[in-house]
Amino acid sequence: MAQSGLSLIDKEDCLVVKIEGSSRVEAAVLLKEKLAKTKFAHEVVIDWGEAEHVDASVLQVLLALRQTLAEQGLSFLVDIDNSKVRQYLNLSGLSEYFPLRSQPPNPPMPEGGHA
Repeated sequence: MAQSGLSLIDKEDCLVVKIEGSSRVEAAVLLKEKLAKTKFAHEVVIDWGEAEHVDASVLQVLLALRQTLAEQGLSFLVDIDNSKVRQYLNLSGLSEYFPLRSQPPNPPMPEGGHA
């Protein structure tokens, strides 16, 4: 099983959440801690192109981030997609909440939209 890699890369016009390897509960906790210390001024993009697995706990943190960004009028997009992750999102009905940069951003969250 591949190691989990998680990093936040602050670029001039966006914050990149880079997820690599197999991201499970430990990665979700780390991501939540890192995001809690982050001020969002630009869009946030996800790069999970090198991910082997993204656990539901990581997706939950990302959905909460998406909601926070939507409340601030900021975009949340997948910049570098991954076919394995996208297939899981399609099967779970979550694909529309993780739009690709080439798709229209941010459909509304469901009522009571907590992730």
